[in-house]
Amino acid sequence: MRSPVRTLTVLAGIISLTLVAAPMAMAHESVVSEPRSADALMPSAPSPGAACKKQGATSGTFTCKKVKGKLVWVAAAAVSLQDPLCTASTYTSQVSSVSCSGNSITFRSNGLPGSAFTTMVGITATNQQYPRPHDYSFTFPRTPAAAAAPTVPGSGAIGVAVNGVPLFSPWTQGAILQHTLDMGELDTCGGHAGRGDDYHYHIAPKCLIESLGAAKVETQKSPIGIANDGNPIRALGWFQPSASVESQLDKCRGMRDAAGKYFYNVQSTSKWDILNCLTDQVVNTSRDNWTNRTDSQGKPIVGAKVALTITNSSTVEASGVKCYVMQGDLRSQQVIQTDQSVKSTSGSTAIFYCDPACYAEFFEPTARFPGGSVYYELVTTRCPSGFNPQSLPLLAGYAGPNLGKRAAQG
Repeated sequence: MRSPVRTLTVLAGIISLTLVAAPMAMAHESVVSEPRSADALMPSAPSPGAACKKQGATSGTFTCKKVKGKLVWVAAAAVSLQDPLCTASTYTSQVSSVSCSGNSITFRSNGLPGSAFTTMVGITATNQQYPRPHDYSFTFPRTPAAAAAPTVPGSGAIGVAVNGVPLFSPWTQGAILQHTLDMGELDTCGGHAGRGDDYHYHIAPKCLIESLGAAKVETQKSPIGIANDGNPIRALGWFQPSASVESQLDKCRGMRDAAGKYFYNVQSTSKWDILNCLTDQVVNTSRDNWTNRTDSQGKPIVGAKVALTITNSSTVEASGVKCYVMQGDLRSQQVIQTDQSVKSTSGSTAIFYCDPACYAEFFEPTARFPGGSVYYELVTTRCPSGFNPQSLPLLAGYAGPNLGKRAAQG
C-alpha cells in the first residue's frame, strides 16, 4: 500500500476484491482398452441410466456401474477447478461480498481481525493509535500480469490477509527504513494500528495462521492472504517443519506449486517475513472510507511515539459512543509538566479516546523542549455516560501555556 487512499496501500481503506468464477471441468476415469467388450466399442456416447453389459467398462465420461441391482451408465462426478481465492470459505467471517467475475477478485472488510484476537498488546513503542473500523473495498487481478522485473516494496501495503486485514512491508514510515519488529511497534500477532487508526500486519499474521489450523494451512494449502500483484500467499511449513518449502523459494519468497500456480510463502521463524518483492505487476487494490479522530480544537490526531508498553487494549461502548482504551507502563518517558519542567516518568498509565470532548493522549510540542519530550493532554469536559475516565490510571493533565502539536515523525 502506499497511503490511506493509494493502493492496497490505503492505511485505512476499503477492500473489495472481485472474484472471478472459475470454470467447472468434468473429471473422468481413463478409458480401459476392452477389445472384446461391446460396451467399449459403442459408436456413440451412452445416456445416463441406460443399460450396459460389463461392470467397470467406460465410455467417454461414463462408467458402467451396478445401481439397484442393474448395470447402468453413470456419469463421472464433476470436479471443481475453482481458484481458492474465489471461494468464500477461504476467508474468515470478517470478510464479506467475496466475488469473482471477469479477471477480478473482490471483497470487503472493516480491517479488524475480530474479537477473538487481542490487538496492540505487547507493543513497547506505541504511536498511540487505536484499531478502529474502516470500510475497505479490495480488488485483485484474477490472473496476475507478468512484470519486466520484480518490485521491491517500500513502507506501505503489499497485500491483504484472508481476514480482511491489510498486509504491509516490514518497514516503518520514517525516512530511514527500519524494521517495525526491531522498533518494538508490533503486537503479539504481528500487527498494529497505523496513523489512520488502521490495523495492519507488518509480518506474517501469526495469530490468524494459528487460528486457521494445520489442516487448512498445510493439508489444504489454503492461502492465508493475497499479494498486491494477485498472487496467493501461503504458510506451508508453519505447523509441520517437514512440509517447509523454504529452500525452494526464489528471492521474492515465491515458487510454483504442482499445478504451476505461483505463490508466496511466509517465513515460519523470526522475523516472519511475508515477501521480499512482488514478482508480477503491482496494481491498485484497495479503497477506503473513514473519519480521522480530532482533538478539542478540531485538528486531526496523528499520534506521537511514546515509550509505553501496552498491556491491555479494549473498546468500551458508552451511550452509543465507542471509547478506545489502552493501558500500559511508561518507561523513562520525558513528560513536560504544567510548570514547563521536564520529568522522566515511569509507571502505569492509560490513554483513551471517545470523542473530541473526552480523551487522554501524549502530544509532542512544536518547539523549545528536548527531543522526545511529550505532554499529556487530558480532556474530560463531556465524556459519554457510562464511561468513567477516573477508573483508569491517568497522569495529571498538562495545564500550562499552549505548546502546539507537532506532526507525526515516522
